[in-house]
Amino acid sequence: MQRLITLTEKLLGYILCALLILLTVSVIWQVIGRYLLQSPSTWPDEVARFSLIWVAMLGGAFVYGKKKHLAVTILPEMWVGTVRGYWLDNLHHILVILFGLSVFIGGCSMAYNNFAFGQLSSVLKINMGYIYSAVPVTGILLILFASHFFLNNLCLIRQISSEKV
Repeated sequence: MQRLITLTEKLLGYILCALLILLTVSVIWQVIGRYLLQSPSTWPDEVARFSLIWVAMLGGAFVYGKKKHLAVTILPEMWVGTVRGYWLDNLHHILVILFGLSVFIGGCSMAYNNFAFGQLSSVLKINMGYIYSAVPVTGILLILFASHFFLNNLCLIRQISSEKV
């Protein structure tokens, strides 16, 4: 499982870097076209918007996978390294799994509807289902990372419990 998590984090990091580069280049091109060439293009705006959607969604999952997300840590810091602390952490991961499931199910429905109805973006003429697919992909990633953390905590709880006996 650790190998899958490491590979997923690395791949996700590369994808996010590529998307950020695409976002930056499209915005720079939009500025150059509008102010220097006096001929604004419409496609960089859509590329920037769509890449920002994917960066925001995947970036949230990536940060959670690195355990660098925004969190209130007063109780976990009080109980760090204890069975109570690991169970509190597991409660957090269970909530993330439930949230990931709802994001996945809702995102699949949203993406499927856009694929089924064939809604196209106004300028690039790509199916909006591809853009909305960021939502279920994020749900899957959140479930994967939270499950990994949950299982690691269970192993640590077992280890602490066996040391006390």
